[in-house]
Amino acid sequence: MGDEITDSLKGIVLTDEGRKPQKEIVFITDEERAAILDEPVRYQILQVLREGIDDTVTTERVDESGDKIIRVRELKRDALSVIEIVKLSPNCCGPDVEISKNQVYHHLPTLEKGGYVVKYGTVTTGKRTTDYWRRTAKGFVLTKGEWAGGTPTLAKMVESFITTMLENFDLKIPKEKRKELHELVMKGELMQAEWRTKIADLVKGDVADKDVLKIYETLLQLYAMGSEEYRDVLLKTRDILFASESAP
Repeated sequence: MGDEITDSLKGIVLTDEGRKPQKEIVFITDEERAAILDEPVRYQILQVLREGIDDTVTTERVDESGDKIIRVRELKRDALSVIEIVKLSPNCCGPDVEISKNQVYHHLPTLEKGGYVVKYGTVTTGKRTTDYWRRTAKGFVLTKGEWAGGTPTLAKMVESFITTMLENFDLKIPKEKRKELHELVMKGELMQAEWRTKIADLVKGDVADKDVLKIYETLLQLYAMGSEEYRDVLLKTRDILFASESAP
């Protein structure tokens, strides 16, 4: 959405924080701040805000002949009301995930205090006022906490990763090797988690370019390759994925 006011938010009164542009990427290296997202509902609220909602921006101009030209452009709006967050939660986080209005109201202050969201502005319609909330950054990179390397959460993420990989790539992996593959990917991710903060601490100032995330992941991988144990995990993972291939 950027700094554009969409058609559904015409007349919104922006807060001081809402007038500030969103950051591109924020690296979370503080343990206490990262722990805020160890609560699944807070994480899901951020996911919904990242996905946004369909909206339009209508502009009008008069051409040289005096004719009025109206242009309607579709886009995603990333400032959402509590009701919109609740409504969009199953679509964003899965059919089994539905956030209640009370949960959103309960968790938004914690997300705001942690610097993850701001109250973007307020729309007044008659006697009714509606607040809209937006993320402070388009992307958050967690280098601490449950989502960065906690075993229960990571196990689900790795299982989802492997399932998606096998659905989309013709890899001949025996069923008896799938558990070992899961354990190896888990181990590699947990080892990387120990070094994520070290690389994130090298970031200079605010990140204005999303390509910095690719550079971060590359630097992390290069740093990890200095570990003989990590290299061994990668080689064993490769042997399972490409068992029918001969070494190059």
